[in-house]
Amino acid sequence: MRTILALIASAGLVGCVGSIDPPPGGGGNDPVDPATGDDGNDNGDNPAGGDLTAAKLLFDTNVYGVVKAKCSGGACHAESAQGSTLTRFVADQPATGWQIAVGYTALVGNFTTSAPFLTLIANGHKGMSWTQTEKDKITEWLGKELELRNGTTTPTTPGTPGPSQVGDTLMAKFAGCMTLTDFQATNMAGAWANLQSGEGACKRCHANGGEGFIANETAATTFGVVSTKKMFWLQYFTVDFSQGLAAAKVIPNTVSFAGVCARQAPHQAHPTFQCTGNAGQVALKAFYDKTMANVATGTCAPKPLENF
Repeated sequence: MRTILALIASAGLVGCVGSIDPPPGGGGNDPVDPATGDDGNDNGDNPAGGDLTAAKLLFDTNVYGVVKAKCSGGACHAESAQGSTLTRFVADQPATGWQIAVGYTALVGNFTTSAPFLTLIANGHKGMSWTQTEKDKITEWLGKELELRNGTTTPTTPGTPGPSQVGDTLMAKFAGCMTLTDFQATNMAGAWANLQSGEGACKRCHANGGEGFIANETAATTFGVVSTKKMFWLQYFTVDFSQGLAAAKVIPNTVSFAGVCARQAPHQAHPTFQCTGNAGQVALKAFYDKTMANVATGTCAPKPLENF
């Protein structure tokens, strides 16, 4: 545990930011048009193709000002922040606030109330806290994103589990079935740590968990973080709600890697890499399959993921 905490504490200190030039052949971000379901991040994060106008309006009106006031600053999470911050999810300008926020998978998670966006501060992050009014506004926004992107709404019947409860249960069940043996057998650590981008291997910047993503070639180290810390787990896996709550399931998180690979907001500075069929994705699918086989046995003890 001390090793894990030390890695997270040092995350982002490597100084890797990547090139700010656009990807070869164009690239960059799509125009934002929430009415057509486009948040400018063409990464598959709107499976229902819903009109996102209402969700963007809630963020712009009720959420951006709150996070700008509490989470920005030169050493915190501003888009232009300097130093060791893990994530720069607070846009400098309101016009790009929504696009940047929804592009940070490690913060919005599955757009449920168990998203780190809410739970990190609820857990006492940096001595900050949400007021009940602020929490209600963020919850309303996340709920609208979930509804429009997946067609999933929170049940109104008392006692019926909602998306957050369903998601947390599935994540804990999956995490409890993850094993270091399977992690090593599928070469998860080595495949991701040595995956090449235009500026070198992933481990160059992410060996210590820089920018909220860990790719360390020591399997025990990477597994220790991914199998326990929600923000890091969410980079590799997610919960698919697109078929409804009853059919929700954990899947490999293709959205997170697609956005980074294509250098979409807020990852414009990240060097590009082979977007599909790379060694990391092959290892991830193999590890996922082994873990799901463990889930199917029904013998794993659930392991709730920690907020930090």
